[in-house]
Amino acid sequence: GLTTATSTSFDITVGAPTQLVYGVEPTNTVSTNAISPAIKVQVQDAGGNLVPTATDSITLAINNNPGSGTLSGTLTVSAVSGEATFSDISIDKAGTGYTLDATASGLTLATSNSFDIAVGAASQLVYNVEPSNEVSTQSIAPAIEVNVLDAGGNLVTTATDSVTLAINNDPGSGTLSGTLTVSAVSGTATFSNISIDKVGTGYTLDATGSGLTLAASSGFNITVGNP
Repeated sequence: GLTTATSTSFDITVGAPTQLVYGVEPTNTVSTNAISPAIKVQVQDAGGNLVPTATDSITLAINNNPGSGTLSGTLTVSAVSGEATFSDISIDKAGTGYTLDATASGLTLATSNSFDIAVGAASQLVYNVEPSNEVSTQSIAPAIEVNVLDAGGNLVTTATDSVTLAINNDPGSGTLSGTLTVSAVSGTATFSNISIDKVGTGYTLDATGSGLTLAASSGFNITVGNP
C-alpha cells in the first residue's frame, strides 16, 4: 500500500584479481602440432569479472597426462588487458583426456577441460628391436623390428610403408642377405631372416623408407661360425 522508492544509480567496479579462468580452452589436435585456436586464460576477480589492468605472468603445465607427453611452446605468458594468449602450445605423445593447469602467483589456478592428442603423419623410422650379435650366415635373432613413427615418436599403426635395410658401417666387408625390403604391418616392419657372411666388429644397419627419416642401428658383431 506504499509508493515504491527507487534509489539513485550506483556503480559496481571490478575487484582485485583472485582467480584464473580459461577464456579459450585447449582443443583436440595432432601430436607436435600447435593447439588451435590459441589457448587463452583470463585474470578475473571474485565475481568472475575480467580484470583489464592485470598483467600477471601465467604458466601452463600438464595436469592429467595419459600419454606421458611433454608440453612444448611458450609456457609462461604475461596477461595483456587481463588475458594471456598461448599460441604455440603442443604435446608430443598421443593420449585421450589430457588436461592443463594454468597458474599464477597469488591467484586460484584453473584446470582446463579434457582434450585429446592424436597420432600424426608418419615421419621417421626407429628400431624397435635392434640387430644383435650373431654367427656368420646365421639369421640375426631375435628378428629385427623397425617402427614407423610420427614426429612425436608415436607408432603410426596405420602405416604400411616399405622399409629397406642396408649395411652402413661394414668392418668385415660383409654382404647383407635375406628379405631386405619389408612392408610395415600395423606400423612395424619385421625382418626375420637377415644375415651377414663376413666376420666383423661394429656392423651397423640403416633402415630407410620413402619420405621418412632413416634409422641407424646400434653396433653389433658377426663372429666365426662352425667349421
